[in-house]
Amino acid sequence: MSGTYDVQQVCENGHQINQCHRSQPQHSQKHCDKCGAKTITKCPHCDCEIRGYYSVPGVIGGGRPDVPSHCRNCGSPYPWTESKIITAIRIFAEFGNLDDEEKKTIEQDINNIAKDIPQAELSAMRIKRIWDKCSNAGYEIVMEFASRTAAKVLQGQ
Repeated sequence: MSGTYDVQQVCENGHQINQCHRSQPQHSQKHCDKCGAKTITKCPHCDCEIRGYYSVPGVIGGGRPDVPSHCRNCGSPYPWTESKIITAIRIFAEFGNLDDEEKKTIEQDINNIAKDIPQAELSAMRIKRIWDKCSNAGYEIVMEFASRTAAKVLQGQ
């Protein structure tokens, strides 16, 4: 049985607004009712629609789709992911007392963790090494988008 994806509407801060924007537009909003941010249904970089609910004819139910972190078409981070990455980098830069070597790698390490690529585990180990130099806010932000594997490393498990 073959199904189709609807379009998902998400605010620029990552709050899911409507998982069925195309089929149920009455539930869509111009702005988020949680934070007031503008909502989007397409990647700002390539205009590809954000995948929403997957429906199969004759099948009732299904799970709520996750809010994706990167565009499936161009690979760019969505605004909410980009914001978390930038915030984590700024926290480390401003409050981390980083040495020159750490400053060179922190941005790439945070991006690796956000992308959940094979290098994410090594990046998580490097970031864990500098936690003591940084506020807990940096830790919390990185943990929000860390994969399970990277999160275990960051938590020391």
